[in-house]
Amino acid sequence: MSKTLIIGKNGFIAKKLQERDTHYSVTTTNKEDQSSFYLDLLNSEDFDYSVIDKKTNIIFLAAVSSPDECNNNYEHAYEINVVGTKYFIQQALNRRAKVLFFSSDVVYGNTTKSVDENSSTSPFGNYAKMKDEIEKVFEGERNFKVFRLSYVLSKEDKYLSYLNSCIKNKNVAEVFHPFSRKVVYIEDLLDAIERVLSRWEEFTNQKFNICGEKDTSRKDIADYYNEIIGNKLQYETITPKDEFWEARPKSINIESVYLKKLLNRKPTEIKKALKEIIKGEK
Repeated sequence: MSKTLIIGKNGFIAKKLQERDTHYSVTTTNKEDQSSFYLDLLNSEDFDYSVIDKKTNIIFLAAVSSPDECNNNYEHAYEINVVGTKYFIQQALNRRAKVLFFSSDVVYGNTTKSVDENSSTSPFGNYAKMKDEIEKVFEGERNFKVFRLSYVLSKEDKYLSYLNSCIKNKNVAEVFHPFSRKVVYIEDLLDAIERVLSRWEEFTNQKFNICGEKDTSRKDIADYYNEIIGNKLQYETITPKDEFWEARPKSINIESVYLKKLLNRKPTEIKKALKEIIKGEK
């Protein structure tokens, strides 16, 4: 019987996965947590790799994911995102485990030209370069697959949490505009994870772009949100300063060749996703 190990316990994707299936095992950096396997990516060699074998699926979510932090604390981020990550994944692959590695659409860089899984990468910023480096180290490994995420929409994501807090506290939200991505619903991502793990050999491609079909701005999301809740949100649009774009591409025109086949349906429209989130269905 297979087992699934989540690397990166505390992010909202990991938490949503555990809500769906309480049988997932997880890792933690807290030595006192007896319910999880201890893993410090700054000391990956200390992990007990005996818990991994050929029946193990690994969902690798852990990373220093803030583009700003990867720029401002480069050496620390590199030790986690590349050195420790590479060591752990190699040890897992040596034990014939399957590794699903979470990357980002920023590996494509700043592009208005359409890009898909077969396009070349041109990573923008240190975070993207670290993700791209890991992808290239394990290029062609049969037991290594990559999810390149666009912005994942969830009740727990930073932007929706911010809008919700502004409503509760009766504050005027500041919405960066223009700032858009091919936003994807968290439930579509969770379905994709479950399906790729259960149909691993069916997909010979190594990389999947996890994205929506429509370019959606932060302002679009605020407007959809407002429409659903009866215009309770007050916001003003803010033009991002130049330093904001130093770590983030202005545009990533990402498409997916494989996501519709993986889901066996189209990705969920963002307005529908927001309705489910706001009404508490997901």
